[in-house]
Amino acid sequence: MPHHLTREAASRSRGQTAGSGSARVPSTRVHVSESALDRIRAAAILSHPLETGGILVGVHTSQHPWVTHAVEVRTVERGHTAYRLPAGVTRRTVRQLRDLDPRVGYLGDWHSHPMDVPASATDRLTTVTTAVRTMQPTMLLIARRVEDKYAINLHMARGVKLRKCDIILAGDLPTHSTESYHTHG
Repeated sequence: MPHHLTREAASRSRGQTAGSGSARVPSTRVHVSESALDRIRAAAILSHPLETGGILVGVHTSQHPWVTHAVEVRTVERGHTAYRLPAGVTRRTVRQLRDLDPRVGYLGDWHSHPMDVPASATDRLTTVTTAVRTMQPTMLLIARRVEDKYAINLHMARGVKLRKCDIILAGDLPTHSTESYHTHG
């Protein structure tokens, strides 16, 4: 069951600032499992000072998307300011996870920024392009280094619109029961 703690509250509890400015664009709420965030932060720390990244996998609940897995995809196509997912790895990784639990699917990509910089124009364009091509909402999570920790920024593209998301910390997805997906024929 997801914990209803927004990104701002979670950031404050970790000593991070949620952002500045008085005008706020309406956001989308997204459940993110704490274990997925822990995996992202651990991968970013181990990869520092180079970028690393991967894919976000999860489910759509009746209220909000729920990121249940963050899979790191190691590649030689990375540097201090760049990370590129290898071709074909997204489908293969999602298929492997769906073999274990057919409820999950692709939700988006994530990568680290070893410096305190937001999503680049390339990051945003890639996410919007994926959302338009797949006709599905697509997430972009950036783990950016702030002092000695990694702050999390999450955006979601719906069509050509990219919006900032509020993160609702959640637990892991309950264990899948194959009996509930058995088809009678």
